[in-house]
Amino acid sequence: MATGAVAEMGDADDVFGEGDSDGDGRIACGPSNTTVPVPVCVDGPPVLPLWRQTRAEFTDPWPAEWTLALGYSCPEDAVPTMTAADFRRLPLAAPVLRLQPDRGWVLVNKETIVMTDPAEQTLRTDLLGYGVDVVATPASYRYDFGDGSPDLITTSPGHEWPNHDTFHFYERLGTVQVTLTTTWQGRYRVDGTTVWRDVNGTATTATTSAPFTVEERRSRLVDDLCTDIPKPDDC
Repeated sequence: MATGAVAEMGDADDVFGEGDSDGDGRIACGPSNTTVPVPVCVDGPPVLPLWRQTRAEFTDPWPAEWTLALGYSCPEDAVPTMTAADFRRLPLAAPVLRLQPDRGWVLVNKETIVMTDPAEQTLRTDLLGYGVDVVATPASYRYDFGDGSPDLITTSPGHEWPNHDTFHFYERLGTVQVTLTTTWQGRYRVDGTTVWRDVNGTATTATTSAPFTVEERRSRLVDDLCTDIPKPDDC
């Protein structure tokens, strides 16, 4: 019986009707009604297809051809799939949002630097009774600076001054908060397998800074040092 270019139910030296002539445990079973392409599997060799013959009455002759009942399958076909919805239900922790300077106020028209932790997260869950290891990796970061300006979207976790690459200039005075939304990609491995598979979809987490003020500081001449105690009235 031919499935693609391979004789799956018997060797070339087996002859239909003569049994297992070469002792390999397989017999030639005659012609089939179709051919079946052989898949390329990840977790091992493919499972052979299933063929069948049927007759209306047991006294009727068997049909000349075998009919395909079930095509090839791969070992990984039996592995449950982690969906995007499954991934989003995991308790992903939002990464820490850091500001520089971090003192409760920033200067207007000066760089306010934002950054976060790019560390992966490893989680454990189950799918349909199978234990599953999951690794979540930050894919991108979205910063909402709370002043109505366009969001900053980047793949960089940011760096401290003077190597900073994620920052914002506030142009108006007031009280604001920064919100960081992190998009995560995932991959998972089912117990009993060695293959890591990508989750087809993403998850997000969000964290918001404490409120801080955008202030303007001006210099001016004074009669005495502002560090004097008591502080001079004109400081």
